[in-house]
Amino acid sequence: MAEHHIDERICKGCALCSHYCPKGVLEMSAKRNKKGYTVIEAAHPEKCIACKMCEINCPDFVIHVEKKEATNK
Repeated sequence: MAEHHIDERICKGCALCSHYCPKGVLEMSAKRNKKGYTVIEAAHPEKCIACKMCEINCPDFVIHVEKKEATNK
């Protein structure tokens, strides 16, 4: 399980992060930032394996993936 931190203010909507995601976690949203770019969102966070391919391949350092430990309750 992972938590996605996406800085929508600087996202340019290039979608490289979604291209490199092996699990299809990221998708373009309907939201636009103040610069007019359509921004990315974690549409399917439950599929994330915390490989950080989105984080590594983002040219503008928009995404940070934080691995979360599973809680057994």
